[in-house]
Amino acid sequence: MLSRAFSSSSSGAGHHGIKSSSPFYRLVEGLKNNGKTCTVIESCCGGLINSGIMAIPGSSGVYYGGSVAYNTKRAKKLLCDDSKLHETLLANSSSSEAGAYIQSKLVWTGETAKAFCEHLNVDYAISEGGASGPTFRPEGLTKGFAALAIAGRDDKTGKVEVLAQKVIHSPHADRQKNMRLFADSAAELALETIMGISSKHESKSLSGASTEAGFWLNRATHLRTDQEALDKLEKHPNAKCVVLLDSNQCLMKSSEDGTFDNLIILPMDAPPIHDDFLPKSFLGLDPDQNPIFAVDITNKESISNDNLLIGGTFQNTRTHAPLLPAHENELALYATALSQWKRTHKFCSQCGSPLTPIQGGTCLKCTSCDNHSWPRQDPSIIVLVTNRNGDKALMARSPRHGPKLHTALAGFVEAGETFEQAVMREAFEETGIRVDPDSISYLSSQPWPFPRSCMIAFRATADDQDQEINIDPNELVSAYWFDKAKVQKAATVRGATMNHDVAAKALEEDSSLEVLIPPKGVVARTLIDNWLSDA
Repeated sequence: MLSRAFSSSSSGAGHHGIKSSSPFYRLVEGLKNNGKTCTVIESCCGGLINSGIMAIPGSSGVYYGGSVAYNTKRAKKLLCDDSKLHETLLANSSSSEAGAYIQSKLVWTGETAKAFCEHLNVDYAISEGGASGPTFRPEGLTKGFAALAIAGRDDKTGKVEVLAQKVIHSPHADRQKNMRLFADSAAELALETIMGISSKHESKSLSGASTEAGFWLNRATHLRTDQEALDKLEKHPNAKCVVLLDSNQCLMKSSEDGTFDNLIILPMDAPPIHDDFLPKSFLGLDPDQNPIFAVDITNKESISNDNLLIGGTFQNTRTHAPLLPAHENELALYATALSQWKRTHKFCSQCGSPLTPIQGGTCLKCTSCDNHSWPRQDPSIIVLVTNRNGDKALMARSPRHGPKLHTALAGFVEAGETFEQAVMREAFEETGIRVDPDSISYLSSQPWPFPRSCMIAFRATADDQDQEINIDPNELVSAYWFDKAKVQKAATVRGATMNHDVAAKALEEDSSLEVLIPPKGVVARTLIDNWLSDA
């Protein structure tokens, strides 16, 4: 299969002041740890992707150089001097209309990524092409964009194919800012794709079913009712498990600067764990078709071998899961959700008899009346309310948050209520601010198993920015309108800012910070970053 899923276990701080959370650092370290190589062909980034990789110590062992082809018509020599490739690119070029132009850049990046992977005989090729501004030729194009592509080589056949493509749309036409944005986005896409998070490659499961592109974890629901297959999976030589403690902590490894975590996924035949834990839960199959389970320990002392914890500690899942890579975040939240559910649902809602787990721990069956129950998610809205000018955002601090940490407003969706109605009600109940119903727009969602929510994220505009804030003291400690400059500064703080100690340390190191915000990886931060990127 394609060389996509590799270890990203480098957890120390970067060398020479380079943060280990940098996508370029993590990309180079991942390539080094797995003996893989890459090249880069870029256009409007002007060499920032190439230089971003070269700036990482030790990159010469995994990066053979790359190219910048800014003018396709005149850049045949820079495109591996490949006549066929050059003709293909020219034949698909378009500059008359925005949609066609973007599509032509998708062709450009896909073809150049494959060609460079072939010509330089590397494992991966990163390609970027687009328009950074400030002026644009195509009609209807007023803001920058970049088409990105990652090509990879099959380990067994040597065949090269495009693993992932993505279009990045900028909210502005600032060339310098767009070049940096597109370069960082290319590194992120390469990192995610090579780790198997966003691969376009389909792999076959144990029963022949395919894993959908874009999903790292195949939940393999068809295997849950096959107890014989589950028993075999648990004894599989490559079976692994996510380890939880008391349903709310996961075994992780943190960097020295606290900005980057990795989930420690242990082999199922690791030093034995006593029977003082909930039954194992089957999470699914990784891209290499290795089974992954979750084990919840009820007390730390039940671990029979301290070697199990060497290099790792149990971290609060709520505050530290956002720092995990995307696929590990999914594993941590999924394992936590199942564990929390089983701890709080021990008796049948129909007759009160004890429940027993079946279907790999994803279903509970009554031992008396045979009633079945499954884990649920309660819908909760989270909304970032901004003023009419879009230069201020309403954020609040709840009693559970650390010092100065403010975030978007959130609350449960009540029975018989639409998401939009919940947005309006929660904003008014918590802060006294009424929002314009026509301004409410959906952005994203995120599972939040603390204890069992699914956060549905919205943007909204206040009906009148002169409204007086009137907080509900039972829900909030404070709420303010924050301008972009203050929030932008808060966005530079790294680490698990929802952790009280981390928040206090950040404020100690920089007393000029007027507000802290949640870390990347939390949907509240997605809302905030989306607002900050508005033109």
